[in-house]
Amino acid sequence: MLGTACTVFVPLHAFRLAEQNQQHVDRIRIGQTLSEVEHVMGRPPERRSTRLRFDGLSIEEWSYLTDYMRKSDTTITFVGGKVIEIRVVPWQEKD
Repeated sequence: MLGTACTVFVPLHAFRLAEQNQQHVDRIRIGQTLSEVEHVMGRPPERRSTRLRFDGLSIEEWSYLTDYMRKSDTTITFVGGKVIEIRVVPWQEKD
């Protein structure tokens, strides 16, 4: 059928949070520290993982919802307490 539209419910709170997070993420730069990023973001990460690398340096990943419509987060990777990567990661769909 031509012209049919699909309605998708998007929680307004989640949509606004993602927009706000993206605006903050846009201000993060390579080399910033954990505390500098938390200051820019205005709050702790929504998801966080940590581990030690083979040489003893800490690796930490912080994730924030940044695009509700495209179902993606932005993950910020820190090595030794400084940002080394900022990347968009799609949500993992459960089978």
